[in-house]
Amino acid sequence: SAVLMSPDGEVLSVYDKIHLVPFGEYVPLRKIFPFIGKLVAAIGDFRPGEEYTVMDAPPARVSAPICYEIIFPGLVRQFVLDGANVLATVTNDAWFGRSSAPYQHFSMAVFRAIENRVPVVRAANTGVSGFIDTRGRIKSRSDIFVEAVLTEELTVGSSEKTFYTRYGDLFVFFCIISCVLLIANNVNPNKEKGFPGFFRGNDRRKW
Repeated sequence: SAVLMSPDGEVLSVYDKIHLVPFGEYVPLRKIFPFIGKLVAAIGDFRPGEEYTVMDAPPARVSAPICYEIIFPGLVRQFVLDGANVLATVTNDAWFGRSSAPYQHFSMAVFRAIENRVPVVRAANTGVSGFIDTRGRIKSRSDIFVEAVLTEELTVGSSEKTFYTRYGDLFVFFCIISCVLLIANNVNPNKEKGFPGFFRGNDRRKW
């Protein structure tokens, strides 16, 4: 869970992780196949959260996708659709060790910032931590396995939602449908010699 606390230690808001890590935070199909639980006894069995929590910290309205939740565009989009104008993501990247994975994980936050035009603040226990503005520009960033304190001024996201925030993957679906129609249009069982679908009937255009 991610918690918003006041300077006096009062808990103001709590977000419970919605998208749990399979075989890390829960075991898929455990209820259907109970024996799976015995095979992976060391795996946690957490219950996923149900609310896309937006925390009030004026002028910011913050949502806190946890760990690998930042890689899911649809999930992050819902936070912004519900009113978040800042994303603050916390993550444990220690299990990646000294590899390229922490940097790849960090780069996913850049895409979420661009898609929704909101800044992203990222805190990782072993790095990479950093600040990303509404245009996806990395304002500052730490390295992995290095103690660091970062501060930055960021502009909160606009109340005007981006096309992606409003409509999600609609453009992607449009592209898929267009490709299917183009392929179907070029499938000609009676095609003559030449490029499929180009020479039809008495059409004898030459290159």
